[in-house]
Amino acid sequence: MRDWKELVDEARLGNLDAFDALVGRFRDMAVGYAYSILHDFSLAEDAAQEAFVQAYRDLSSLRNVQAFPSWFRRIVFKHCDRLTRRRSLPTVPLEAAGGVEDRTRTPLEELEAREESETVMGIVHELPAHERAAVTLFYINGYSMEEVGDFLETSATTVKSRLHSARKKLKERMVTVIQDALRQHAPGAEFNERVRKVLEKVPVVSFELHQQTKKDGLSPCPESTTFPSCLRAFLEFRGDGLGYEKITAHGQEWRLDTTYVHLMGTTGAAFRLSWKPGWHLDNPLLSNMSSDPIAAYHRGIESVGYAYEVIQKETGRDNETYFRERIIESIQRRGNPVIAAGVVGPPVDCLITGFDEAGDVLVGWSFFQQVDEVKGDIEYEPSGYFRKRLWFDNTGRLIVMGDRRDRQPLDAVYRDSLRWAVDAARTPVVGERRNGFAAYEAWAAAIVDDGEFEGKPAPELRHRYHVHQDAVGTIAEGRWYAQNFLRKVVADASAPAILQQAADCYDAEHTLMWQIWGLVGGPGDSEEHARRFAGAAVRQQTAELILQARERDIEAVGCIEQALQNW
Repeated sequence: MRDWKELVDEARLGNLDAFDALVGRFRDMAVGYAYSILHDFSLAEDAAQEAFVQAYRDLSSLRNVQAFPSWFRRIVFKHCDRLTRRRSLPTVPLEAAGGVEDRTRTPLEELEAREESETVMGIVHELPAHERAAVTLFYINGYSMEEVGDFLETSATTVKSRLHSARKKLKERMVTVIQDALRQHAPGAEFNERVRKVLEKVPVVSFELHQQTKKDGLSPCPESTTFPSCLRAFLEFRGDGLGYEKITAHGQEWRLDTTYVHLMGTTGAAFRLSWKPGWHLDNPLLSNMSSDPIAAYHRGIESVGYAYEVIQKETGRDNETYFRERIIESIQRRGNPVIAAGVVGPPVDCLITGFDEAGDVLVGWSFFQQVDEVKGDIEYEPSGYFRKRLWFDNTGRLIVMGDRRDRQPLDAVYRDSLRWAVDAARTPVVGERRNGFAAYEAWAAAIVDDGEFEGKPAPELRHRYHVHQDAVGTIAEGRWYAQNFLRKVVADASAPAILQQAADCYDAEHTLMWQIWGLVGGPGDSEEHARRFAGAAVRQQTAELILQARERDIEAVGCIEQALQNW
């Protein structure tokens, strides 16, 4: 067993494994000491848990490693004092000791055992505080007198004297019951998981990080749509992914994740386009597809057959406490990551894979954890997970995943998804946004408006290019996955062959987006890209290509409609 002083030293430097081991070494002592003050094991665990959280935060300020036990005891006392002020705790008079018989418990007396234990522990509560603490710490988990002395900031000889004095006030039978009761309530290994629990090896989601996770020497295809990517990672973590295939595109071999293809199709993400006049950065959000902002989310999860719950912030409710409870419950009890909106950066989907400091810190993957402009004040786990404190204000929604349930027949899932794709394309307005075919027209009109570009300062031009670049990326990625989804539908469900023609149209749209990128020197979002894009000739050529893409989209949707009529 490693020396606790070594663990303290490493934990002060941020070693989380060392701190976890330190919690294991001192948890029984912390709970025992808190119980000697609070007389309630549940409250004692709460106080000990909060004390460990504070100790982790403040550990760097501890100058003398040897002083850790007594330093930590004072933190436990502080949290006990706070809890004591909340309630009045009952006591049992010391005179009740005479009523406990010295006899061995038989099976017939099992029902009386709890009352006896509670009575005897009540007697312990009537001991003087210094004796009560010594008895509780010494008997809860076999700590030595030296260890108890270090914690109580006194000598082993003094601890021995206090134990002797306490025993004189208690019958020998009571000492045995006290030891049994205390050890029965010792928190055990699960206590650590209430302070910190992180699910390891949850697949990464990001704009770029996931492309470093090669399999069979293949880089994964880009995944820029956050919710399908998060749900794909969840399914893969649960061992419920759909596998992948090797493909060749843009002169390179890739790993095409079949789960992501499926989810891009069933959510409708592969078929979407939204444009709100005024150069808005939230145009790509999946919630823009419908007047019901989470319709696409429902469709994606239901297509893979899982129970789930969407939890939104509610007025008049302690949302932070509830969010924290649900995250901890999912990770600790179910072993499931949670999909959340926000946490790090913009309000898009990320994966919560763990919590630390009893939920004060969330751990996970975010698409924006490496984007300096928006990532905020975050740290990183050795695994690469982000660590985010003060997370609640930037979190708008949780999707808590449940257990696997029966999936709908695949044919039905595909037909319903294609109807949804057609609706998304043919619904021209959602709120203040132009959608589907109408979005192409609004987008093209915006970029040929010279008044939006001529004489504008560089930051405004950069912003306009960023919004335009998001739209290009939405079509480039979306329609590429759309054509793969349709080919999968034909292969899996013997769907009408005309869907292959629709897939070809979407492939053509994908190519048109690369031509648009080519006008400014290739994909990217630099000041040079923005400067080139601001030129009238480039914007005019870009608008023409956008409208060509619209024609291909109209043709593809027509093919899908014909397929649905004959399927």
